[in-house]
Amino acid sequence: MLRLVTVASVLSSNTGARPAPVIDTTDDAQTKYWATKLNVSPDDLAAAIQEVGPAVAAVRRHLGK
Repeated sequence: MLRLVTVASVLSSNTGARPAPVIDTTDDAQTKYWATKLNVSPDDLAAAIQEVGPAVAAVRRHLGK
């Protein structure tokens, strides 16, 4: 028997390797990942986090990414 489900239910149940919505500045690997992902230096990323906080969305807006 085939069961149909909505896309939203599949996405909400997906616990795959999604980046956290907040950048953990105590984790060097995460800091390096986000600096690379946002194409900025780790120092620029740290300055942005200092200014707007560690939320990925806020950092993206601040950096214009």
